[in-house]
Amino acid sequence: MKRAWMAVSILVLVGAPMGCKKAEPPSPIVKKVEDAGSGDLSQASTNSINDWFNKHQDLAKEIKKECLEVKDSKPADWRDTTEGRVCGSAITSTMIGNEPIRTDDKKY
Repeated sequence: MKRAWMAVSILVLVGAPMGCKKAEPPSPIVKKVEDAGSGDLSQASTNSINDWFNKHQDLAKEIKKECLEVKDSKPADWRDTTEGRVCGSAITSTMIGNEPIRTDDKKY
């Protein structure tokens, strides 16, 4: 009987933090990306989201604009939410190496 109580106590102590995760409010930005075919983003890593946006640059640019409009009104821990990770990935994937190189046509 003592072992049973000990097992229950351990399960409660270990399982309690996992069951107390705060639910995130619905995000139109996340929904838009998921509807575009990204799959469930709530469990996706930032690297996975970056890879997906690198393959879908048009959507990344669109999401980047939406994110820049809302990010200043969000709380400090927003970047840790699904919406924050999606926005960070959209911004990152549209920053470097995706613009065509323009030359001045000078010959040296």
